[in-house]
Amino acid sequence: MDVSVILAARNERKYIGKTLRKILDASNEAKRHGVSTEIIVVDNSTDDTFREATKYVKNVYAYHRPGVSKARNFGASIARGNILVFMDADTTLQKSSLVDVANEFKDTTVVSAVSRVLPSTPRNTISTVLFYALDGLYVRSCAYLRVLLRFYNRGDLTAVRKDIFEKIRGFNEKLHMLEITELLTKASSFGRVKVLPAPVFESSRRLRQWGLLKSYKVWWRNYFCFYVLGHLCDSKYEACRGKD
Repeated sequence: MDVSVILAARNERKYIGKTLRKILDASNEAKRHGVSTEIIVVDNSTDDTFREATKYVKNVYAYHRPGVSKARNFGASIARGNILVFMDADTTLQKSSLVDVANEFKDTTVVSAVSRVLPSTPRNTISTVLFYALDGLYVRSCAYLRVLLRFYNRGDLTAVRKDIFEKIRGFNEKLHMLEITELLTKASSFGRVKVLPAPVFESSRRLRQWGLLKSYKVWWRNYFCFYVLGHLCDSKYEACRGKD
């Protein structure tokens, strides 16, 4: 197995079907390029996410311990792929996405890869255009300036070599935020982190519900506390499950 796609889901019935359809399209495209893949869904829901996911893939696991990092680590523990791809449940891939992942990891110095993100449904408000323009510039810069990975906390698509993931002991299960940040920072000490050539797409639900100012305020407050005080400021990361 070359690539394992791991999707941790909680109450994502609204999004999971579309997400899995796009992953299957990307998986079929990867197969045509000689890349074998598997899809693993780790579900900790109180709605019908589990049943909805089983309509598309067979490797769906009910997982009852709270915390996305725990769910991701569980998925990684049963994954057979040499490359682990972690995704959010409201993220959709492009057809070429998994081929792009496999191609980046042909370079043995690459230990991880991340993706730029665009909204799945374009919303041309000033704040949205500004957010994604700045975000895209920042993510591209991560490939050249390792220090910027200390502020990358997107869960949309993060790929990492399984042997490196195991060396750094996976996601920090004590963190409810910035777990991607910490993972990438640790992984980057073993090699290069690349940015995939094509973006993936997200629902933008958090940005719509929080707005630009609150989003930056929450993230930067917790970056400061994490790096300066050694702990997160917020005791929880508010879930966003609003309408698309």
